[in-house]
Amino acid sequence: MAGPESGGLPAGAIAELAEALGAPLLADPLSGLRTGPHDRTNVLDAYDAYLRDPRAGSLAPDCVLRFGAAPTSKALNQFLARATDAAHVLCDLPGSNRDPDALTTHRLTADARLAALALREAVSGERDGAWLDEWRERDARARRALGEYTLAAPDPFEGRAVAELQRALPAGATIFAGNSMPVRDVDSFLASDEKPLSVVSNRGANGIDGVVSSALGHAAAGLGPVALLIGDLSLYHDLNGLWAGRRHGLDLTVVLVNNAGSAIFHYLPQAAHEHVFEEWFATPSDIDFAAAARAYGAGHWLLDDWNELSEVLARAEQGVRIVEVRTDRMRNIEMHREAWAKASEAAWA
Repeated sequence: MAGPESGGLPAGAIAELAEALGAPLLADPLSGLRTGPHDRTNVLDAYDAYLRDPRAGSLAPDCVLRFGAAPTSKALNQFLARATDAAHVLCDLPGSNRDPDALTTHRLTADARLAALALREAVSGERDGAWLDEWRERDARARRALGEYTLAAPDPFEGRAVAELQRALPAGATIFAGNSMPVRDVDSFLASDEKPLSVVSNRGANGIDGVVSSALGHAAAGLGPVALLIGDLSLYHDLNGLWAGRRHGLDLTVVLVNNAGSAIFHYLPQAAHEHVFEEWFATPSDIDFAAAARAYGAGHWLLDDWNELSEVLARAEQGVRIVEVRTDRMRNIEMHREAWAKASEAAWA
């Protein structure tokens, strides 16, 4: 599997290794392997939905080869942790040991591309085609179900923001995924596609701090259009970062999913404590982001639904612009669970 910071330029080498091994390539959205012209025959992108099912044990590997950091998907991390009889080989850069669940049985300290090329040359022997075919078929069915649900959802569904960005952004553009739910939505709803898009994030111990500043730093590199997908609390935490956009003449589209608080905690145990949850964990900010945009010299559009996003993205406007869609947090919790359930049901049908 390819975790964050593992693909990029080595994408072709890792994909070729997966083909030689006859192995599924579970590609984190931050790996750089989900999109692009390289061979994506074995690239899987919907595993987060169907690995939640207890029947996923039938897909258990006898060897896991992981490049880069631990995957975004909690379901995948838990699936790997249950593979206690497997050999876990971690290929990571010198000075890095990104193994939070202490699964590694063998470590390969190397550049991902060079390691993949060397391993490709060493591959020999028969391949288990039936096992690979099962992975690919279940993944394809799950992806179709996710796509169908996303397009048919009656209310503004937050997962659709990813699909609309992937469709509307030009080749070579960047999706900068905010932490908490945005990066997880990118994990669930970014489909494997030939059009190359860079997908990056600022993860780790930072939480939701500094996301706007990081996205503007990426825009300053001048590598192409950048769209930041962010929640309202993350934007609030780094509103002052917008100043740098005006100060340095940077272009950035901020796609704001405003659900009046933090959705990620609804999936954690503290959600059961209703008497304190909304004030101390959901923490709605009630910020007028149109006024905040004016204060920092940024543009602001309030969209009724995601269908309007492509039209706004097509406008060749410079500077920082905030494109806001307001969603119902509780309804979106339900819709996420419905989407994952339908995808899992399709995968295991």
